[in-house]
Amino acid sequence: MEDIIITIILVLIALAVLVFIFAKSEKNKTTIEESFYNKIKELGYEIIEHDDGVINQIIKNDEITFLVKLIKIPEYAEIQINNKVTWEIKYGAGNTPGKAQPYKKMLKDISEFMNLETKTNEIKLVIANPNPKKIVKYINECEIVFVTPYTDVYGTRLIGLGNTKIFESPYEQTKKW
Repeated sequence: MEDIIITIILVLIALAVLVFIFAKSEKNKTTIEESFYNKIKELGYEIIEHDDGVINQIIKNDEITFLVKLIKIPEYAEIQINNKVTWEIKYGAGNTPGKAQPYKKMLKDISEFMNLETKTNEIKLVIANPNPKKIVKYINECEIVFVTPYTDVYGTRLIGLGNTKIFESPYEQTKKW
């Protein structure tokens, strides 16, 4: 009888530890997101929620407007841009350098956003959450480039959550590939 009680107590302690770990991990993710948006607000931008199915947010100040598409990706995922409307999310290798990503999925809801027409002072911006391990864009069948916040990806910019560089100097020289 004592063995059963000890086993139940150990299982309850293990469950409590797991709940604590997951709650702490979720809090860290929220903190990264909060600090990202706080930094943007400190830079003088207004953030407007605008979920019409194509655009999720509008981030703007007096001179520029960012039309934002938020995409959720797995941790340590890679984003591969094959063409304007075909984006692959590769994941599953974790943070292991050199290991191939065993799983992939297509980003289905990007085509409407990529085909969106913008005005002169508007920049389309895709924000990946969490920050991707790497972002690459195919130039042709055998050439790829690593995407930075200033790389022109078919008229769109792409950043990971937490990268505020584009908001600090939005008109930095863009690389057209």
